[in-house]
Amino acid sequence: RTKALLIGFPSNPTGAVMPLAEWEKLFHIQDLPGYETKKPLTVAFLKANPYLVLDTAFLSEAEKAALLNSIDDLEGQTNGLMVHSENFQALRMLDGRFRGQVQGVYIDPPYNTDAGPILYKNDYRSSSWTSMIAGVLEQTTALMMEKGLLCATIDDYQQKELHFLLEQQFGKDNQLGTVAVRINPSGRPLPDGFAQSHEYAIFCRKGGSATIGKLKRSDAQMKRYKEKDEDGTYMWELFRKRGSNSERTARPSLYYPLYCTTNSIRVPAMEWNESKRAWDVSEAPQVEEVVMWPIDDNGIERTWRWKPSEVTKDSSQFLFKVKSGTATVYYKFRPDAEGVLPTTVWLDAKYSATEHGTGTLKALFKEYNVFSYPKSIYAVQDSLALMDDPGRDGCFLDYFAGSGTTGHATVEMNREDGGTRKFTLVEVGNYFDSVTKPRMQKVVYSRTWKDGKPVDRDGISHCFKYIRLESYEDTLNALELRSDEEREKLLAANKGLREDYTLRYLLDVETQGSTSLLNHAAFTDPRAYTLNVKRPGSEERTTKTVDLLETFNYLLGLRVQHMAAPEAFTAAFERVV
Repeated sequence: RTKALLIGFPSNPTGAVMPLAEWEKLFHIQDLPGYETKKPLTVAFLKANPYLVLDTAFLSEAEKAALLNSIDDLEGQTNGLMVHSENFQALRMLDGRFRGQVQGVYIDPPYNTDAGPILYKNDYRSSSWTSMIAGVLEQTTALMMEKGLLCATIDDYQQKELHFLLEQQFGKDNQLGTVAVRINPSGRPLPDGFAQSHEYAIFCRKGGSATIGKLKRSDAQMKRYKEKDEDGTYMWELFRKRGSNSERTARPSLYYPLYCTTNSIRVPAMEWNESKRAWDVSEAPQVEEVVMWPIDDNGIERTWRWKPSEVTKDSSQFLFKVKSGTATVYYKFRPDAEGVLPTTVWLDAKYSATEHGTGTLKALFKEYNVFSYPKSIYAVQDSLALMDDPGRDGCFLDYFAGSGTTGHATVEMNREDGGTRKFTLVEVGNYFDSVTKPRMQKVVYSRTWKDGKPVDRDGISHCFKYIRLESYEDTLNALELRSDEEREKLLAANKGLREDYTLRYLLDVETQGSTSLLNHAAFTDPRAYTLNVKRPGSEERTTKTVDLLETFNYLLGLRVQHMAAPEAFTAAFERVV
């Protein structure tokens, strides 16, 4: 049984054999032992390679139905959704199914710079960009959980506009912060003389209860924890507090004595005096004990880090040490499992878009420059980590998916900690089939790649679905105008009538029955509804099957638990009088 499944809703009614050519291209199965070109795969070979991603578009309708029929809780076992569509339309379609369920939204909208301008239908480039972003942001908030978070990346060119739009949509109090990320260490020369090396990641929340998470400690930070005991790694840290909010006046209950020897540390008998706001010590130290107070080298009274009861509970966490005549109390400081607070400047080399964005795609695809300006996988992964759900089972949405870095990052997070996070990617570009979808297939199959070939076969059990939405152009191209000679004669004789008829009635009346407007008469078999789709840049048309069941599942917001295979039977009837 395959552990990786790709549910493709553009169907293949003819039914092909196993997708050997695709597997050879994507996963280089020809390099595996036991594989023979152009020969059927053996059961032993498939068992030895369980992470080959099977695209159901290669199966016949009967085979696909039988496969899906064997999966219980189909929605729950589907780890991701990819939508090939314009994002505004996709968000509206997803609203019924995902409203209030998205934990984190990561978007990297087109930057609209002269280096990579966006093609608009008018010359008002900036206003068109602003209108586009405002439209999708309005759709976004409805999909987010109340504690949901959003991260939007942008450069200097339209950072002000994006920040204004986010503040307008989410509110000023829900702007959590802006991170400067060094994505180009060498910098991109600007006309004014600077070499720009950064971009911004703006974080917002939908509701007041949402908070930014923490980042894992880096390898360099973890090297500081050189000691180890049965509870894990630690380092000896000064037990006396330093810095802000560390003086006795701030927390007087944390100002108390410790009786110390080289082998032990204890809290003496004492009682809290509320009127004095201090501890009354009722026990004198032993002869060998040294009395330690949290007073620094400048004589300032500060506090200990822990309450007296916490010290008494486990004194093995402490160390008393005298060095060069100076006595000091230390405690075992352990790396927080939740990580560290993120700073507002990310300088690590792993955020370089050249090394870990373009470089990652070069490793995945042997073709040159398959996608321009991809994000560093680590920059996206850390951004998602700050929005992650504690249960590691949230849903991430990216409707400017590009090459699919957000989906890739989600898979890596699950691979590292066994989480069950899900992703939804929306992309309109033609590279959806050549880059975005193949990238997801590849990273599910193997973690490490080089020159388009897997270095290992370290796959992950995974199932994701991809769908294509009818575009506005598809709708127009599929309109069918009914011809009527009598009408044409009448309109030809009356110019005013032709103009009035064309503007007021033509589209509503003469296009009735067009497949792109849902021809109800063709609903007899919802699995056989088709649409004539025109190929971009040509007059060639192809007939595509429209999955009406899947369409209405999304429009109605239904969760599909099971897809039963169609059943048919033959019966003979005899009339008995």
